[in-house]
Amino acid sequence: MTIRFFAYYRDSEYAGCKEMTRPAPHTLRELGDQLCAELGPKFAGEFYTSDKSALGEKIIIMVNGRRTEFLQGLDTPLAESDLVQIFPVVAGG
Repeated sequence: MTIRFFAYYRDSEYAGCKEMTRPAPHTLRELGDQLCAELGPKFAGEFYTSDKSALGEKIIIMVNGRRTEFLQGLDTPLAESDLVQIFPVVAGG
Protein backbone atom coordinates (compact mmCIF):
# COMPACT_ATOMS: atom_id res chain seq x y z
CA MET A 1 0.00 0.00 0.00
CA THR A 2 1.22 3.50 -0.80
CA ILE A 3 0.62 6.42 1.56
CA ARG A 4 1.12 9.97 0.26
CA PHE A 5 1.30 13.04 2.47
CA PHE A 6 0.47 16.55 1.30
CA ALA A 7 1.20 20.12 2.44
CA TYR A 8 2.55 20.43 5.98
CA TYR A 9 2.10 16.71 6.70
CA ARG A 10 5.30 16.28 4.67
CA ASP A 11 7.25 18.35 7.22
CA SER A 12 9.60 16.72 9.71
CA GLU A 13 7.18 17.54 12.53
CA TYR A 14 4.74 15.07 10.98
CA ALA A 15 5.68 12.41 8.39
CA GLY A 16 8.93 13.92 7.19
CA CYS A 17 8.39 12.51 3.69
CA LYS A 18 6.12 12.75 0.66
CA GLU A 19 5.39 9.04 0.38
CA MET A 20 5.83 5.74 2.18
CA THR A 21 4.87 2.16 1.51
CA ARG A 22 3.54 -0.22 4.12
CA PRO A 23 1.84 -3.59 4.21
CA ALA A 24 -1.89 -2.92 4.18
CA PRO A 25 -3.66 -3.37 7.51
CA HIS A 26 -7.29 -4.46 7.48
CA THR A 27 -8.83 -1.02 8.02
CA LEU A 28 -8.08 2.69 7.99
CA ARG A 29 -8.35 2.67 11.80
CA GLU A 30 -5.52 0.12 11.99
CA LEU A 31 -3.43 2.22 9.61
CA GLY A 32 -4.14 5.29 11.74
CA ASP A 33 -3.00 3.48 14.87
CA GLN A 34 0.22 2.41 13.14
CA LEU A 35 0.96 5.86 11.74
CA CYS A 36 0.19 7.60 15.04
CA ALA A 37 2.52 5.24 16.91
CA GLU A 38 5.26 5.81 14.33
CA LEU A 39 4.86 9.53 13.65
CA GLY A 40 4.09 10.70 17.17
CA PRO A 41 1.58 12.71 19.17
CA LYS A 42 1.45 15.77 16.92
CA PHE A 43 0.27 13.64 13.99
CA ALA A 44 -2.01 11.60 16.26
CA GLY A 45 -3.65 14.81 17.49
CA GLU A 46 -4.71 15.64 13.96
CA PHE A 47 -5.51 12.13 12.76
CA TYR A 48 -8.15 11.34 15.40
CA THR A 49 -10.69 13.20 17.51
CA SER A 50 -9.77 13.29 21.21
CA ASP A 51 -11.77 10.10 21.91
CA LYS A 52 -10.42 8.37 18.74
CA SER A 53 -13.96 7.70 17.52
CA ALA A 54 -13.53 9.58 14.21
CA LEU A 55 -11.04 11.37 12.02
CA GLY A 56 -9.92 14.74 13.34
CA GLU A 57 -11.37 17.95 11.98
CA LYS A 58 -8.04 19.01 10.43
CA ILE A 59 -7.44 15.97 8.21
CA ILE A 60 -8.79 14.63 4.93
CA ILE A 61 -8.02 11.06 3.93
CA MET A 62 -8.72 9.58 0.53
CA VAL A 63 -8.46 5.94 -0.46
CA ASN A 64 -8.07 5.43 -4.19
CA GLY A 65 -9.33 8.94 -4.85
CA ARG A 66 -12.44 8.75 -2.66
CA ARG A 67 -12.88 10.55 0.64
CA THR A 68 -13.27 8.12 3.49
CA GLU A 69 -16.37 9.98 4.72
CA PHE A 70 -18.10 8.56 1.64
CA LEU A 71 -16.72 5.07 2.20
CA GLN A 72 -16.81 3.48 5.65
CA GLY A 73 -14.90 6.11 7.63
CA LEU A 74 -12.34 4.56 9.96
CA ASP A 75 -13.74 1.13 9.11
CA THR A 76 -12.82 1.52 5.43
CA PRO A 77 -11.12 -1.72 4.37
CA LEU A 78 -7.63 -1.46 2.87
CA ALA A 79 -5.79 -3.64 0.33
CA GLU A 80 -2.17 -3.94 -0.78
CA SER A 81 -2.93 -2.14 -4.06
CA ASP A 82 -4.55 0.91 -2.38
CA LEU A 83 -3.33 4.49 -2.54
CA VAL A 84 -4.01 6.41 0.68
CA GLN A 85 -3.67 10.19 0.44
CA ILE A 86 -3.48 12.33 3.57
CA PHE A 87 -4.24 16.06 3.32
CA PRO A 88 -4.67 18.80 5.91
CA VAL A 89 -7.82 20.86 5.73
CA VAL A 90 -6.90 24.24 4.28
CA ALA A 91 -8.82 27.45 3.81
CA GLY A 92 -8.31 30.28 1.45
CA GLY A 93 -9.86 32.14 -1.33
